[in-house]
Amino acid sequence: MTFDTRDIRVGMDAYTADGVYLGTVRKVVLGPAPPPREPSVAVRHASEVTGELLGPQPTAPLGNPGPETQGARNAFATRRDDALPLGAARFAVGTLPVPLGWRWFRLEDVQVVSFERVVLRRTAAELGVRARVRHAQ
Repeated sequence: MTFDTRDIRVGMDAYTADGVYLGTVRKVVLGPAPPPREPSVAVRHASEVTGELLGPQPTAPLGNPGPETQGARNAFATRRDDALPLGAARFAVGTLPVPLGWRWFRLEDVQVVSFERVVLRRTAAELGVRARVRHAQ
């Protein structure tokens, strides 16, 4: 899975796989990003029958351009944004705003990112962390 600067950012809470609170993401250091993989135009093809024609009332014959502009040939009407890929980034987690006791993790250590929470793949025992009072719910 690839992450960008919107996914893991300073201020998010970090937990182990077994729900032990590690602290807050304090710093994110971007790593080298892999080259962007843009599917070629030849790969972008539409199916023979669009979902539009399967609906209760097809609107394309009435002049609605949506089914064509939002199709595979046009990358589903999406465009690039300015979020940078994290690449092979590292991020620091700690309870203090100063770099005392911060632990550094790689993106490979991340199991899931949800809202304002980063959950790591390893448990507290695997990281050698004692359980604190605050647990994930």
